[in-house]
Amino acid sequence: MAKSKIDFRHIFIEAVLIVFTVSLALALSEWRSSVKEEQTRKTVLRNIISELEDNKADLEQKMPYHKAMSEKLNQYVSSDSLWSTLNYKSGMEAMIQILDRGIWNPKLQSGAWRSAELSGVVNSFDYETLYKLSNVYSVQEEGPDNTWKQLAKLFVDPDSYDPSNARRLASMLSLGFGELYSQERSLIGSYTEVLNHLKEDL
Repeated sequence: MAKSKIDFRHIFIEAVLIVFTVSLALALSEWRSSVKEEQTRKTVLRNIISELEDNKADLEQKMPYHKAMSEKLNQYVSSDSLWSTLNYKSGMEAMIQILDRGIWNPKLQSGAWRSAELSGVVNSFDYETLYKLSNVYSVQEEGPDNTWKQLAKLFVDPDSYDPSNARRLASMLSLGFGELYSQERSLIGSYTEVLNHLKEDL
């Protein structure tokens, strides 16, 4: 009985084709994954850009008011004649007559950034982008977000309702609004810098 001849050349070609097909499939899968990741990264960046632009617009609208109220409160504290025009039975009653819109606190958002952190998309950001974003959101939280909340606490402090503390309260609010204005002005500059960087990255 004759032995069948093994065609090694045919087997080699088939093996090469199988390896090539598998490699091509893996490469295509990796490419699709890379494209999807890049699309997700850009979508997240667009959301963050939109969020920062909204925050910047909010500060630009409210910052002049905070500066004006700081100056107005200081004028009342510094002038006996001006202070005597107020009619009040509590510190809060006096402040209501001075402050046109209360605190008019900034409403700064951070949802897009928090979502990017939780989803892990931030891992695809380059170091400079990650640093700038992390820093600007940290300044936002520790600056204006924190300061207006401290101002709000003064409004619910029992001592603020004592009429004998009215002038002292006005002085504290004047300093607080001045600090809030300075933080907002600085943060607007940071927003502008970060937004320019992000838009170049898209």
